[in-house]
Amino acid sequence: MSRDRHSAVGLAVFAIAYLLGDRRYPLDTLATPGPGLFPLMAGLALLALAAWQFATAGSHARAPAQPASTTLQAVEPAAVGPPLVMVGILIVYAALFRLIGFFPTSVALVFVSSRLMGLGGWWRPATLALGITAASHVVFVRWLGVPLP
Repeated sequence: MSRDRHSAVGLAVFAIAYLLGDRRYPLDTLATPGPGLFPLMAGLALLALAAWQFATAGSHARAPAQPASTTLQAVEPAAVGPPLVMVGILIVYAALFRLIGFFPTSVALVFVSSRLMGLGGWWRPATLALGITAASHVVFVRWLGVPLP
C-alpha cells in the first residue's frame, strides 16, 4: 500500500475516533444547534476527505524516483520560507484580531495565505478572501450566534 493510502487510513481512523468522541455532545436542532453539530460536520468532512484521498491515491502519475544519493539532502531554504511566513502571519492575525476586528484581519489572512499557496492574480485571492470571511460571518454570527470582535 502506498504512503498516500496509509495516510488516508490514518486520517480515517482519526476521523472515526473524533466522531466517537463527539457523541457525548447533544446535536439539538438546526434552528438551535447544540455543541455537537460543528464537530459532527468536521468529523464527517474529514472522513470524506480521507475516503477521497484513499480512492485517488493510485490514480496520480508518479514522478520518476530520484537516486538514493539525492534523497538524503537537506531541505532547501526556498521550501522553508512560505511555511515560516505563514506562521508569522498567523501570529500577527492573532495579535490584531481583537484590535481591529474579525472582518479586516480575516480578509487579510485569507488573501495573504492564498497568495502564499500560489493562487495567481489579485482578483481571485481578493474574491476568495471576501467570500470566506462573509460565509464565516454568516455561519458564526448569524446562524450560531457567536459574537465576534
